[in-house]
Amino acid sequence: MSRDQLDILFKEYETAFDKLDLKKISGYCADSFITAGPKGSITQNKKDCEKKAAQTNKFYKSVGRTSARIISKRVMPICNDYSMVVVRWGITFDKTGNKLIEFDRSYIIEETGSEPKIILLISHVDEEAAMKKLGLQKQ
Repeated sequence: MSRDQLDILFKEYETAFDKLDLKKISGYCADSFITAGPKGSITQNKKDCEKKAAQTNKFYKSVGRTSARIISKRVMPICNDYSMVVVRWGITFDKTGNKLIEFDRSYIIEETGSEPKIILLISHVDEEAAMKKLGLQKQ
């Protein structure tokens, strides 16, 4: 798979995340995938992800999230069929104005089909705790 396809995947993912179009984001994931972070990991499927989209959108709106963009990404091939992509995100909130709140997520991408698919997403920080620390969410 070409690097161009990964670039397209993350450009489209960035647009969908900025718009909080979580149903579209689930389309970039494999039928079953893992999300992980400091609190542990869960396996989910696209259907479950889409069911949680409204709840996730409500949460982001409750903390005043206004935008999201990719600051940088680093692609590291693992083998012919898989890559790890580390993305540095910048997010703004009502309370932070134009100041970007930055955090990293790693993605393992399966490149065995006609389009790359996310099979693992790892949040590097406890985003909920970080939002509380910034005063965006109640303690």
